[in-house]
Amino acid sequence: MILSLITITAATAAQFSFGGYGEVSYRNVENATDSFDIHRVVLYSGYEFDATYSFNSEIEIEHGDEIHVEFAQIDGNYSDALNVRAGHILLPMGFMNQTHEPTTFWSAKRPLVERFVVPSTWHENGAGVFGSHNNISWQAYFVNGTDDGFDIQNSGLRGGRQGGERAAAEKMGFTARVDYQITTGLQLGTAIYTGGTNNSTPTGLEHHVQVVEAHLQYDHGPLRIRALFADASVENSGLLPIASTTDDIDGWYVEAGYDLLSADDDYSLTPFVRIEQYDLGEEVDVNVFGLAAVMVMILSIISGD
Repeated sequence: MILSLITITAATAAQFSFGGYGEVSYRNVENATDSFDIHRVVLYSGYEFDATYSFNSEIEIEHGDEIHVEFAQIDGNYSDALNVRAGHILLPMGFMNQTHEPTTFWSAKRPLVERFVVPSTWHENGAGVFGSHNNISWQAYFVNGTDDGFDIQNSGLRGGRQGGERAAAEKMGFTARVDYQITTGLQLGTAIYTGGTNNSTPTGLEHHVQVVEAHLQYDHGPLRIRALFADASVENSGLLPIASTTDDIDGWYVEAGYDLLSADDDYSLTPFVRIEQYDLGEEVDVNVFGLAAVMVMILSIISGD
C-alpha cells in the first residue's frame, strides 16, 4: 500500500492554472436518426510546486453523464534531456492521443485509424521519462496493460483500454515514442506499445498486444499535411471473449488543409481533404472533404492585491 499526502500552503495565483473546452456535435446522417450531443466537456487544472515539479490534470465529462480522469500527472523537469512523469498519463501514440482538442483536427470526428487501430483517447496509470536534445524528442513509459474486452472486428482495440479505473496490473505495458525535426516545419516520428492482457483464455494462452505507428507532419505557413500508418496485433484473438477472425489490424491516412484566414489569430477557415483506409478484418475506405471554421475565444482572469 502506498499512502501519499500533498499539502499546498501559501499558494500564489501564478502557481495555479485552469482551463477547459467543450465539444457539441449535431449530426444529420442519411438513413439514420439525427443526433445532438454534448460530446465532451473538459476541465483542466494545474499547479506548479516550484521550478522543477508540477501537477497537471484533466477531467472529462462525455455525453453529459460519463466522467473520466483523462490525465493526472506529476512532472519533474530536471533538464531538456531527462525528465520524469508519473500518474495517470496519456500514451504517446499517434497525433491525436496527447493533443486532441477540437481545434487540432478539422473534421467533426477524429480520424478513424486513430480511433480503432490507435485507440485514442488512450490513458492509463504509469510512470516514465521524457526529454529532448537538439532536433530529437522522446518519451517512454511503463503503464498497466490492457484487459481482454476487445471487439476487434467492430471497434479495433478500443475495448481493451482500462482507463486507469481500478485497472488490473498483473500484466504491464510499455510505450515509447521518438520524433525527429528534420527541418523547419517537417517532423517525422514513430511510436510503439507492447504488453500483455490482464485476462487470459481458459487454456492459459495470453493475448499479447502490440501497436506500432509512424507519422509525418509538414507545416508551411497556412498549409498543413499529415500522414500516419498504424499496425496492431492481438495474439490468440480467436479465443477472446468476443472472438475475432483476425489477429492483425492496420490503417493509414493522409490529410491536407489550407487556412484561408491564417493572418488572423482569432479565426481560421480551412478547406481540407482526408484519404483514409483501415482494415479490422475487412478493408474500409473513407474519403472526407470539408471546411473547418474555428473561432478562438480566450477568457482571462486577472487577480490583484
